[in-house]
Amino acid sequence: MNSPEPSVVFVSPFAHLAGSERFLELMLANMPRGQIRNVVFLQDGPFVARARDAGHPVTILPTSARPPGLIRSAWRLRRLLDRDAPAVVHSNGVKATLVCALALFGRNVPLVWMKHDLSFDRSLARLLARRCRLIIGISSATLAVFGRGARHKLRRVPHGLPPLDVDRDAARAELLSLLPGGPDEARVVALVGRLYRMKGQHELLEVAPGVVERVRGVRFAFLGGEDPSVPEYAERLRRRVTELGLGTTVSFLGHQDNATRLMAGADLIAIPSVPAERGNREAFSLVALEALQVGTPVVAYAEGGLPEVLGSCALLVPTGDRTALRDAIVRALEDADLRRSLADCGRERARREFPLERMVESIVACYREAAGGRRA
Repeated sequence: MNSPEPSVVFVSPFAHLAGSERFLELMLANMPRGQIRNVVFLQDGPFVARARDAGHPVTILPTSARPPGLIRSAWRLRRLLDRDAPAVVHSNGVKATLVCALALFGRNVPLVWMKHDLSFDRSLARLLARRCRLIIGISSATLAVFGRGARHKLRRVPHGLPPLDVDRDAARAELLSLLPGGPDEARVVALVGRLYRMKGQHELLEVAPGVVERVRGVRFAFLGGEDPSVPEYAERLRRRVTELGLGTTVSFLGHQDNATRLMAGADLIAIPSVPAERGNREAFSLVALEALQVGTPVVAYAEGGLPEVLGSCALLVPTGDRTALRDAIVRALEDADLRRSLADCGRERARREFPLERMVESIVACYREAAGGRRA
């Protein structure tokens, strides 16, 4: 008789809908329902409602980043875990891992940390690693922060996505309808991501005039809402558009629920990610994987985990080399055969390297390994 899969309590620091939350949503949707003991959020937000609507047990523990708030939430989580008694606790990010480590102090419940980011937490990460049974990184780059002492705990499990079939002609018509006065023959370069310095919107803006000079009718579409933590960055971007005389060429389309479909309507996806002020870097880029999946060519900086995602199926240039970025964009826009070749390569790579089933199976296998002989 087969033993039941280990039960899991998930702890997520955020409740918006970014890459790490997308991972968690896919895991919740594709694991056996009985294996999910609770989903704990350290803030309220749109993902909370989606998790509840999907029928998952949800608990909100509002948590500030200050020590008193972290300790208070850890105590409340400790009582919840004593009541729910999972076989494994899964923390989704460094803040959640810190709260979980405090909550589990003196308890024999294994902690599995899913590390999605390349952030400024090197010393803290190595300290927290001591409290974790396993650490799962979405890329080799995310795991490089840990020293040799944690090597036996490290597992690499990249994001996976379900198959996606998009009508590219319909997607193109939809995207063009959002661009004021966009001609049908326009070449559209899209950048998808919240307006945040690490996503590199400013890098694309600075090379845009050089692209416009060489490619007739090119348009730039920025898909993504403002980041409430840095509203001044969005203001600077819009001001720079005016300074560069790009008002009829650049469109800020805000958050789009159908962003993946709109990506299929673009001629090119630009991912000029750069290190953020506090050292955060692109750890994986779900946008890059989605671009591969829908067959839209990518030009990107070879930053963080992007080379692991894109492989040879994109034009990669050194981080911060704006001349190389401009030239790669122009080259791709002017060469239809190159775009087709990159698109074909990308679709095959997404299918072969990043299937959803492999991600879910690998994560569940980590739960089994962490739980050992324990089941609950």
